[in-house]
Amino acid sequence: MTTLLRLLLVAPWWRGCQASTEKESRELAAGYLEDMPDLVARRERAAAALGLDLPDQADVLVRLREVTVGVGENFVLIFTPEGHPYEPLIRN
Repeated sequence: MTTLLRLLLVAPWWRGCQASTEKESRELAAGYLEDMPDLVARRERAAAALGLDLPDQADVLVRLREVTVGVGENFVLIFTPEGHPYEPLIRN
């Protein structure tokens, strides 16, 4: 749960970060900061309230890629009623 909270606080644009690169993340971050200029201050307050130390963005992106591509490649999630597999959020 802590890993997920850190991801959401450091890179809330993670779903759009398909390549998990710093360049891509910076571009997505710029859009978020344009819409919510106080995002960094909000993130810092949330992290402090939760007692979390936040890793840097590069570490978060590496971990995101490991989990979504590395671990996920061994599993197929099936939506049981229809029997169709879910599409992965991030592809290799």
